[in-house]
Amino acid sequence: MTSAATAGDVARAPGRPSRLVTLGVTGDWAFAAGTLLSALRRHNPDLDADILAFHDEALRPTDQALLEGLGARCEPFAVACDGLRPEAVRLFSPLCLAKFACFRLLTDYESVLWLDTDLLIQDSLEDIWPCGPLALAVEDPEFTGEGRTSPARVNFYEDVPGVDADAPNLNSGVIVWRRGLRDPEALERRCLDFLREHGPRLRYPDQAALNALAQWMRVERPGELAELPVRFNCHPRNPAAVYAPVVHAFGAYKLWNDGLTAACFPEWQRDYARWLRRGGSPYAGPVENAAYGESGAFYLLRGLFDTIGRSEQALDALQERLAAESATREKLEALLKRVRSRA
Repeated sequence: MTSAATAGDVARAPGRPSRLVTLGVTGDWAFAAGTLLSALRRHNPDLDADILAFHDEALRPTDQALLEGLGARCEPFAVACDGLRPEAVRLFSPLCLAKFACFRLLTDYESVLWLDTDLLIQDSLEDIWPCGPLALAVEDPEFTGEGRTSPARVNFYEDVPGVDADAPNLNSGVIVWRRGLRDPEALERRCLDFLREHGPRLRYPDQAALNALAQWMRVERPGELAELPVRFNCHPRNPAAVYAPVVHAFGAYKLWNDGLTAACFPEWQRDYARWLRRGGSPYAGPVENAAYGESGAFYLLRGLFDTIGRSEQALDALQERLAAESATREKLEALLKRVRSRA
């Protein structure tokens, strides 16, 4: 059975901001949280919001001190996951369930924003705060490589009664809660009850529960659920990602474990380097396509030259086609001229 979270006192102190940014930090992903907060601060210099980082017991004291230096308040978070499949827990840390605690935080804040730590912030987030009362992002259709959004069934090992598995999948990496959401603690309980009831069926537990909640809200609470624009949850495969305020590297390839992705988003690499210079713990896993990350400029240039080369090939093919059509036209005109001269 999956139980509710146990966390410290996260109530807003008098005189504090009315907005709250939340995230979940595991010990081995502290570097991702620190890099995210660096970018958040730089692109939102006038950010009037508290920052709350839920963390597990593996967070090192030195990393916690660095996160606090970036403005985060760090609170331990524990949750029982005995109702979930072990592989589901391994795939995504129990910290992903911390986002359900955000429902009750509306008691103390006007707006709450959840950010997964595999994000890159590239611009101001001021336009995201008015979304809601509950706002989720439809999965970026560029992620599949087929221009379509995955169905909601990606969140399940097997279908769950009452959940439309063919509905477009909602991604849970960026979420907004806003005052005006009716009885938010009841919605939190609904999500936790869903986890308890269907735990063994859930591949991505948090996202599965939120997709089920969203489908219920569209029927029972019309007008309370909103969809975030893609620009606030843009996948790196989307050509528009370079202009998006939020890039979300959901899936296997992250901004730190794939050289191709790293080469396309050097800003994340710069913030990560700053985290390391401060003494933060590094990413300790494998890196695919590492050579591209080590020489990203050459990769980008090669991509540019490949594009130029393909354009030149297309122009050559077009010129050949125009030449053939011109020759055919000349033959037809000559034939027509002979026919007219005999008339």
